[in-house]
Amino acid sequence: MGRIPLALASSLFIALAVSSRSPAQESTSSPSPKFLSEVRFHDGSVVRMTLLEPSLDVKTKYGKLTIPLQDIRRIELGLHIPVDVHQQITSSIKRLSSQVYKERDGAGKDLVLAGHFALPSLQKASRSGDQEVAYRATGLVKQISERVQSDLLKLRDEDVIHTAEFVVIGRIDAAALKASSPHFGQVMLKLSELRAVHVKQQAGRQELVVDATKHGSSLDQWCDSNINIDAAQRVIVTGEGQVELWPQGPGQYVSAPKGYNTAGKGGQFLAGSLIGKIGENGKAFYIGDRYDGVATEEGRLYLLIVPSPWNNASTGSYRIRVETDSVAGGGR
Repeated sequence: MGRIPLALASSLFIALAVSSRSPAQESTSSPSPKFLSEVRFHDGSVVRMTLLEPSLDVKTKYGKLTIPLQDIRRIELGLHIPVDVHQQITSSIKRLSSQVYKERDGAGKDLVLAGHFALPSLQKASRSGDQEVAYRATGLVKQISERVQSDLLKLRDEDVIHTAEFVVIGRIDAAALKASSPHFGQVMLKLSELRAVHVKQQAGRQELVVDATKHGSSLDQWCDSNINIDAAQRVIVTGEGQVELWPQGPGQYVSAPKGYNTAGKGGQFLAGSLIGKIGENGKAFYIGDRYDGVATEEGRLYLLIVPSPWNNASTGSYRIRVETDSVAGGGR
């Protein structure tokens, strides 16, 4: 795993609890799910902590977005230069053109010590019209590139935030994230030291009601459960209740979550059966009255009652319970 940062030493596996998203419109009251967050540092160490930020402000080319923490699955950090380091780099770049050798030499040493943080400024200086400055900057870029780990040379300017539904590219509008652990209390995780953050969902249970009129009369009427699923996470879904597949003849064509004995619209599943998918573009899978499996992908859980083949609206509802267990095999 690599060396753990001094401020967080011996805190390898610490539970993270974050408030859950508001329940879907169909949801009943249920306990807030818990999440694990793996924080990966530039030195390769990984720590699990409690993040205390309710949301992240992200500056994008289209304006600022505020993303609730519970919607975020993964963050890939770009290059974040601490303010004091940036000021030092700016001063050192100016000193590269000094007529005094000692000044130029000191500036070069300071820039090498700044490591990968200095690369963008040095790369710009290497294209300077001042040939001496360009020459020195080019040499310093080479020195730093030979000393720092290769992944630090590839850091992009933007952060990449993966949510359950889409990817946001921009800059997190903060220098640090507030976090805590039982061992150290509250700490500030400097973005300049972070490589990635992976938010993982722990064991939890939520209940909701899927209405057949809203989510069982057409194949595109998927119900957003507002439950995020991790890849390799165990998911148990149980359903009960009844729906009328032909309300015009009450009691004649009644289905439970297992489905009626005729194919539903589309022909893949039985009419009235409960099915699900993970992610908007995920592959539909059969749930019936009970599903117990390990997710092969991550994303939001969607549910649907398969419509009848008779092109009519169904009525009734299923009561659904979703239980998520810890990620199979533990964290990465």
